[in-house]
Amino acid sequence: MKSTITLLLCIASTLSASPVMTRESLLRQANKEQFCSNLMHFNNYFYSREEQNNLTGTPADLSIHWKTGNVFYTLISDEMKMSLQVLHPSHESETIKVAGLGQSSCVDNLNDIVYLATDNGVYKYKDDGSIELYTALGEDVMYIAVTNDGTTMYIATWPQNRVHRITNDGQRQETFMPIPNGHGLTIDTRNNMYFVATKTSYVLKNGQTVPIKIKGLPSDRMTGVFVSRSDEVFAMDENSNFYRIDAENASAMHLGTFNVSGVNTFGLDSADNVYIGVKGGIIKFTAHETSPCTEFEK
Repeated sequence: MKSTITLLLCIASTLSASPVMTRESLLRQANKEQFCSNLMHFNNYFYSREEQNNLTGTPADLSIHWKTGNVFYTLISDEMKMSLQVLHPSHESETIKVAGLGQSSCVDNLNDIVYLATDNGVYKYKDDGSIELYTALGEDVMYIAVTNDGTTMYIATWPQNRVHRITNDGQRQETFMPIPNGHGLTIDTRNNMYFVATKTSYVLKNGQTVPIKIKGLPSDRMTGVFVSRSDEVFAMDENSNFYRIDAENASAMHLGTFNVSGVNTFGLDSADNVYIGVKGGIIKFTAHETSPCTEFEK
């Protein structure tokens, strides 16, 4: 009898020490397995794909305000109509109302200023959603880029296909001859300038007058260039291949791929999370410094 009681106590102790596998816990484990199997590791980060923010149309020309986390983009409808939008951290998108046609946006993160390109000039976007005119031009402004200290602005216009340099707080304007077509105009912290012509990326080094084609990038399917908060310069092609650009040598290194096709634009926030715009939405890839699956793998 004593041995029987001892055996029953051992069984009870074992059962109480073992976790109860419920349907909910099994589902959590399956979800964790799927999450970890989809984890990507390159560029010194582990990237996990988050739920897509769905849109009606195709986002273009992403720019991100690092202080607020707001993602600015141009939404192109199926009817090829454009509007400026802002995606808030709450996942809510809002149309930015401008006078005329909104074309693109540019964020001066050093001075916390968001600029809007329209068909009748450049505007500043304020935190309360209002706008004010920065400089008026007699040409459609398609793209904007600002130097590291925020004192000089470069704008690409259409259909004239030329670049202007704006100084003196928007009061002085002159044609900038070294870049004939400023599609996707971007400036890094060393004031090197990047642009895309027929989906081929070029760099105009600071102090130079002749742009150089960037080696190591596909010649016909680049979506643009983005400067991260850590001052690194990245590029991405239509198949989400991710590159780091070395401006000094006008070359690029392939880092990895996010396994997304049909990429139209991309950007990075202050934590180096990557946002990719495709037809129908914006996909966020969260950057983890260490693997979030380490404990699970044990």
